[in-house]
Amino acid sequence: MMSNLPEVQINLFKKSNPLKAKVLKNIKLTPEKGSAKRPVQEGETDIHRIILSVDHNVYPYIVGQSAGVIPPGDDPKKVEKGSADTAYTVRLYSIASPTFSFGQSKNTLEFIIKRDNIYDETGSLLHTGVCSNYICDLQEGEEVILTGPAGKKFLLPREDFTGDIYFLATGTGVAPFFGMTEELLEQKLIRFQGNLTLIYGAPYSDEIVLREYFQEMERKHNNFRFIEAVSREQKNSFDGGKMYISHRLREEGGKIPQALNNNGKFFICGGPKGMEKGIIEVLMDFAKTDLPYEEFKKDLEKKDQLLVETY
Repeated sequence: MMSNLPEVQINLFKKSNPLKAKVLKNIKLTPEKGSAKRPVQEGETDIHRIILSVDHNVYPYIVGQSAGVIPPGDDPKKVEKGSADTAYTVRLYSIASPTFSFGQSKNTLEFIIKRDNIYDETGSLLHTGVCSNYICDLQEGEEVILTGPAGKKFLLPREDFTGDIYFLATGTGVAPFFGMTEELLEQKLIRFQGNLTLIYGAPYSDEIVLREYFQEMERKHNNFRFIEAVSREQKNSFDGGKMYISHRLREEGGKIPQALNNNGKFFICGGPKGMEKGIIEVLMDFAKTDLPYEEFKKDLEKKDQLLVETY
């Protein structure tokens, strides 16, 4: 059965002709500084769920795509260079809402964005992301300038699918999997008959955002599992070291070769860039392959079984 999903479109809005969107809600998902498990000297992990009013007939995104945001003001580096265009460059963020939005109302677009500020011992701010701070400070009713949508590869199956799917996320890499989980399990735009597993990693347990949503999905759907990997609070059973999502994947045992052999898909999203290497090495071990790492990775990507977005 073919789905009723819209055509995948990209770059409908560019810096020269952007789209204005209004903020409906800005919800802080992590604890306030001082009450969080992260030590103060490590800074503050401040994660927000931003809901924008966006007409899908005008901006027809697909979950798994990204939207561009242009922060206001002039880029000091461009000003210093004397550039003709001193506006900030576009920042891309994963879209966190399903293709037709939560509730299938086709009128919102969501982000899950982290403002990860690092402080020194005196409490002085050492790093601040221009766009992430701008977005996390947005108030209801304010306007955001968007470009996009962007991306054609990090997408769910568009026809009936019987293979198993693994979502492997660190930090705000969970953003696309929020909307994807809703689309597969609740909205059922395609007939999905496999098992869905989300392995979600963060340094501290109070930085696993949207936990209640995923736990509720696990209660409702017997083909969905939600697994946490909390690196600073849990120890892995292999060498007793920190627990990462690669360790949780290894714990899956025989389910991995079964997924690989039956057209299963492995979606990896998060940071830092290159974090996918440990995960892919686990897949290599279970596949018992003689291929070198890069060839194995390219082979899975060519078969559309491995989809990676890291930053």
